[in-house]
Amino acid sequence: MSIRTRLILSYIGMILIPMILIYLFYGMLGSLVFNDELNYYEKANPVKLMGRSVYKGEKILRKLNIDYINNKEKLKDINYLKSFDKELDEVFLGMVVKENGETKYVSDILNEERILTNIPDFGENADMQYDTIEKHGFVVGAQRDFIIDDSNMSIYLIADVLEGRTIIKKIEIYTLAIATLAVLIVAFGLTFSMYRGIIKPIEKLKNGTSQIKKGNLDHNIEEHGNDEMGELIRDFEDMRLRLRHARDMHIKYEANRKNLISNISHDLKTPIMSIKGYIEGIKDGVAKSPEKMDKYINTIYDKTNHMENLINELFLFSKLDLNKVDFDFQTIDIVKYLKYCVEDLSFDMEKTGGIIEFNQKNEEIMVIADLQKLQRIILNIIQNSMKYKSEKNLVVEINIKEYEDLVKIEIKDNGKGISKEDLPYIFDRFYRADKSRNTSIGGSGLGLAISKEIIKAHGGDIWAESEINEGTSIFFSIRKC
Repeated sequence: MSIRTRLILSYIGMILIPMILIYLFYGMLGSLVFNDELNYYEKANPVKLMGRSVYKGEKILRKLNIDYINNKEKLKDINYLKSFDKELDEVFLGMVVKENGETKYVSDILNEERILTNIPDFGENADMQYDTIEKHGFVVGAQRDFIIDDSNMSIYLIADVLEGRTIIKKIEIYTLAIATLAVLIVAFGLTFSMYRGIIKPIEKLKNGTSQIKKGNLDHNIEEHGNDEMGELIRDFEDMRLRLRHARDMHIKYEANRKNLISNISHDLKTPIMSIKGYIEGIKDGVAKSPEKMDKYINTIYDKTNHMENLINELFLFSKLDLNKVDFDFQTIDIVKYLKYCVEDLSFDMEKTGGIIEFNQKNEEIMVIADLQKLQRIILNIIQNSMKYKSEKNLVVEINIKEYEDLVKIEIKDNGKGISKEDLPYIFDRFYRADKSRNTSIGGSGLGLAISKEIIKAHGGDIWAESEINEGTSIFFSIRKC
């Protein structure tokens, strides 16, 4: 959910949820806590009292009038008067009976001095109904005066308004408390939701930026969600991972740079020292005979060629590493091209007592490749096979396997093989399984590293499999046309 949608729903919730909570609280808790008071409110409300009490009051008064005509003394019977309390209570009325100004009977709900001392006297309000005594907070629902023997008797039906108002005020306070509580609950809930949705992620990002500022690129920020803050955190994490990768690559490149300088220094120093030694020998007159002079000069020439090859390969690798080498990609028949390579290399292989074979049944497989760069890869691999051959005659096999969108080429030999410890590093620049970096077998240590960069530029991959004393297989893939 987006932050915009969340804010809109929060505003709506601030209005609707308190109303719903007030309704629920009022309905559920009100009936339990204020049940009697709510009934009192309904009955003591002057407006509602008039409508509800008229019928009941008139019915009781008619009953009293009849009894007065038939049996006046019955009105003096307290138990008889009490019998009306239940009916009066249904409309929340009470009865007061006075005889000669003295109170004889009062319903329990009206037993207050405030009411008893302020009701009208005999004859003051006779036959007048619903006279509101505002000052004293009650309503005289009806007054009937009777003369029994020598006694003046008045019967009053009264509703206590003041008590009703007190309860109404209490209910209003209760309603206000519920409304306040509902608003607080909603405000807390929405604030907590916004805190989790906005403030907390911002604090995470702030902590993350602080960690990056300190140089800690390994501090991970947890996933948040699918809103804008979640997207921001994911982008931040992506940036952090890229920065960490850049840092790691920088460290790696720095280590490679130092190793590169060390390797170049070693590989150049060896032939230079050899050239210097032979030149000093010539200067000192050691090469006295023409044969010896020719030997010294040829050695110097070979060492110079070795240095030139090393510098050329280093220059090529640097350009490949910087993506500054131009490729001439074209569509070729890889089967036909490999047959040509095998024929071209067979003569050199036969001179060393080895053979090269190409096993392919397909007539034609079209791929996209740079012929010159592809030839360099094949030469690098086969030259390595020739350098590291075992005591038995060298056999090199070239196999090709076709897939839906690429072809896989295998160049396999039966040479010395490569140990499992060295195998993962053979495509690194200047890496040699011979830790002494003996130059007697020649090579710059850049052949397979160059091959790897060329294959990457072709959109393929290169890898190796090997067993000691069993041989080595170099695989590489090329896109089909």
